[in-house]
Amino acid sequence: MTGAGREPPGGRPRRAGPALAASALGAGLGAALLAGCAPRTVTEQGRAIEHLYNAFLAAAVVVWGLVTGLMLWAIVRYRARARRLPPQIHGNNRLELAWTVVPAIVVLVLFVLSFAAQHRVTAMVPAPSARIDVQAFQWQWQFRHLGPDGRVRRDVIGVPGRRPVLVVPVGRTVRFRLTSADVTHSFFVPRSMYKRMAIPGRVNEFDLTFDVAGRFAGNCAQYCGLDHSQMLFDVEAVSPERYEAYLRGAAAEAP
Repeated sequence: MTGAGREPPGGRPRRAGPALAASALGAGLGAALLAGCAPRTVTEQGRAIEHLYNAFLAAAVVVWGLVTGLMLWAIVRYRARARRLPPQIHGNNRLELAWTVVPAIVVLVLFVLSFAAQHRVTAMVPAPSARIDVQAFQWQWQFRHLGPDGRVRRDVIGVPGRRPVLVVPVGRTVRFRLTSADVTHSFFVPRSMYKRMAIPGRVNEFDLTFDVAGRFAGNCAQYCGLDHSQMLFDVEAVSPERYEAYLRGAAAEAP
């Protein structure tokens, strides 16, 4: 048997460089694949955020691959063969300029992409197709669908044990007016990749355009008290025709 610190049979130490490089590469590819398993967004605004995230991910993978590759190359290429220092290099102006200018360019590009994505996400159209007032309160939601004249066409209020449903038209821009009746809440639909705070005394307006039909879970993402975990709702994205039929349907839901 080979004791600790002794050379294996054959007299030469095993080279861990290739195995280490393969392990690092496998871990990086696995992380990249897992990052791509997230469900796709269902809103136009969320798509802008998704594209920005993918750009940041691509930049991170390139930087990680470059740094890890250089590190592994240095470990393997300059591993100790004898008890002496390798040639030392000091004051390489080209290298110092490169690792100063290149990161600055990368940061500038990511800043420009972030600014453009933020502009697309926060943009508001002059004439939205639907208007919905959302009021958050401990610990439920109220959704008021407004007509062109500002009158309430349908009023949905959540009650304990029953999640309210927010119906929206697919492919149409919806203007939301978000308020809070008591403490700070947060309007969050994970599949929309969009979140806005509901702050007492303040109205937050934003546009969302759902381009995929279906039902998507929503919740309050800001701890707001004892029953915060029960502050849930569903978003049901339907065709414009079904949305109009929904507004013309039964009377306002009673609390």
